[in-house]
Amino acid sequence: MGSGDDLALGALHATAELGLEPRERLTAALRAEDHHSTYVSAPYPHVKTPR
Repeated sequence: MGSGDDLALGALHATAELGLEPRERLTAALRAEDHHSTYVSAPYPHVKTPR
């Protein structure tokens, strides 16, 4: 995350019990960063890494 990580963490916390898929929660967190931070903007690349 980065400059808006506090915003994203707040969004992740707020969506924890909503039954959303992980990718939906991540997108919501990134949109919160985008909305409230001048240093974050779309597009938001999602990268899947092997476990």
